[in-house]
Amino acid sequence: MSVHDPVRIPADVLEGLEAVRRHLGTNVLDVATIRYFANERGQRALAVWIHRCPEEYGRGLLDGFQAAS
Repeated sequence: MSVHDPVRIPADVLEGLEAVRRHLGTNVLDVATIRYFANERGQRALAVWIHRCPEEYGRGLLDGFQAAS
């Protein structure tokens, strides 16, 4: 994996991330807000993944995300 490759995440986490992004718009830098809205919108997998993998989340904001197969 190259430093600039998209971050591979589980498909359900990617779906949750897209749902929360649509709801919030473009402000996805505040991790606490993302986790809050993920829980509020029933996207538990996203909230747990961001809590466990904050470095990958930050890198994904720069390099993009891709569903793991």
